[in-house]
Amino acid sequence: MKKNLHNLLYKIIFILFIFSLFSELKSLDNNIDNNNFNLSSFDDIFIPADFFDGIDYSQIPTRSYSDIFDKLPEIVNHIETPLWEYTKPPKGRDVLYLMPHRISSLDHGGLIFNLFFNFTNKMNFSTDEALKLDENKQALDELLDVLVAELGTKEASGLIPLFKKLTIQERKIGALIQLAFTKAMFKIEIDSSLQFSERNLWLNKSDQARIKEMFTGTDETFDDHELYKTKFGLGDTRIKLGLNSLNMPNFQVDVGFEGIIPTSNLSTDPKLNEYYNINLDNFINDMPYLLRNIRDNLITPQLGNYGHFGLGCFFESKIDFLHNNLHLFTRASFDNLFAAKEYRLIPSKQTIFPPIRLNDLQDNPEFLTEFIKEYVFPPAYQVLISPGDIINFVAAINYDTNNHWTLGFGYDYYNQQKEKFERIYTTEDISTLRTEAAIAPAAIQHKLFFQANHTKKQKNWDLILGLGGDYTIAAQNIGQDWTIFLRIGASF
Repeated sequence: MKKNLHNLLYKIIFILFIFSLFSELKSLDNNIDNNNFNLSSFDDIFIPADFFDGIDYSQIPTRSYSDIFDKLPEIVNHIETPLWEYTKPPKGRDVLYLMPHRISSLDHGGLIFNLFFNFTNKMNFSTDEALKLDENKQALDELLDVLVAELGTKEASGLIPLFKKLTIQERKIGALIQLAFTKAMFKIEIDSSLQFSERNLWLNKSDQARIKEMFTGTDETFDDHELYKTKFGLGDTRIKLGLNSLNMPNFQVDVGFEGIIPTSNLSTDPKLNEYYNINLDNFINDMPYLLRNIRDNLITPQLGNYGHFGLGCFFESKIDFLHNNLHLFTRASFDNLFAAKEYRLIPSKQTIFPPIRLNDLQDNPEFLTEFIKEYVFPPAYQVLISPGDIINFVAAINYDTNNHWTLGFGYDYYNQQKEKFERIYTTEDISTLRTEAAIAPAAIQHKLFFQANHTKKQKNWDLILGLGGDYTIAAQNIGQDWTIFLRIGASF
């Protein structure tokens, strides 16, 4: 009996391994139609929260170890090419660059609380670009059929949604805090944030209908706890040292330096761990861990810039027109982020080519490991990364009404250059890795924004109440997001 159980574990391990991997890869799809829906409304399908940790394998009927390979030939024979095109994580905009608005004017200090909600509907991930799913469609269909047949309704419901077209969305809510002091010609400003962030996976309606049809008649409910993650804590902090270099009645200029401190590290844990080992004797314990590696790489929110210090400079100007009722404001900044260690999924270069012999996978563990790394499951590596420099330009027109309101409209340009891998911490030959697939390319984003501030004069200070928002009109290699905010503060 013990020997039979051991043989069955081999079978279950291999089936769960391959199918779970393909299902997780499928969840990367961000090339989704306009009919998205939230997984939390998916009431007819059940995914146990402890799916990976609570399976009692001792209760599974025993079958021969060789049975697993009876189902693999059609799957392996239809794998045409490695699934991964690239493995760079989805990217959003740091809150420090989220709201392109000043406290009040160039010649005042103060304390402002910007209470914001930011929503990224489409993270920079497309299944057609990230994964070669069309080339392997027949293999995926075979995997899906075997998954349903082998695992049954309850267990399969935890994996089937991941085979469908998924997109990644992100929500952030919090407060961006700005504190500034002025002394003669000099100014010090500190910007930081407190955030609650959530990332989740979404399915389109066509895949929703297909999954409902697949599980028609079950009395189970859907639990999406494994398909979203949340994070609460501090964002990064910017410190600005400015000089009012030009202060004319209708024209003012500030220049200075700014530094970025990765205070988000206080509340952000590492997303990936450097571990990879395919051991069929113990893979039932390793498989959930490896699955979470890829999943967490996609949906773990980041409150800052992944732990990088930075140093830069800025230029700000304000020109007054129409008896000081109309103001043209511009701001340009350049930030260089220093190298720091991160973890990245890096696939291996292809050395195995179809047709793939099933016997090689069965008889040669080293060949199986290499096949998985090249075709299915890229391992995580610790990497010393130099992020790309960040250029931010803002131009806005503000109009002062007769009732102490200031209305503003503007344009925001954000550009982060391509990052660079300075070092990969591994004993492997670096030339065997597809590093370019894991490097984040240059990201560009164009936004329009508006704001309305009401100023109420006090004896020695001004009370500021306001609201505003921004909207992405074009983006490349970065999520398309929008923001709304309320503002309360004091200028003195």
